[in-house]
Amino acid sequence: MTRAYTAAFITCIASLASSGAALSAELMRGRCRMDYCAWFSIESRDIVGSNANGALFKVISKEWTSHHPNGTYDKHRPRTGGEASTGYYFCSKTKPSTIWQDDAGQWKMAVLNLTSPSGAEENAVIAYFAVCHGVQSGHDTSDSFDSLSKRFGYAPIQNADLHDIARPEDALKD
Repeated sequence: MTRAYTAAFITCIASLASSGAALSAELMRGRCRMDYCAWFSIESRDIVGSNANGALFKVISKEWTSHHPNGTYDKHRPRTGGEASTGYYFCSKTKPSTIWQDDAGQWKMAVLNLTSPSGAEENAVIAYFAVCHGVQSGHDTSDSFDSLSKRFGYAPIQNADLHDIARPEDALKD
């Protein structure tokens, strides 16, 4: 990646952050599977820091689920939940990641496969595109993970991994 391209990417991410979060509090659908759909809203997102590889955002979101008997996902159904949670996203062309604290208080960082996520990664990738690019993703061919990855210039990630970190800002190291 050229220095000019990297600078343009960081400028774009920073302007997205200062624009007032295009999707703030908008209800977005996550993955639907086995008669249930995940839902979330981004309540706030604040830039924590950036480097030549990307920008780290602290995100407060709310999450719900809805039950859809017999896989009737297009029908509106009541949602349950709505609890707030805090996580982090590292918006990066080289190391797109989500960061969270597990039940034991340990920080985890997962590098995401944006082009073809596993089922377990889908909600994180949907949230990543919302946080980092202000778009809903993953529900039809025009917003498929692969097409959005190409649109925003992401190369396939060969080494998507999960590891422990001491604190979210460690994503900015390297």
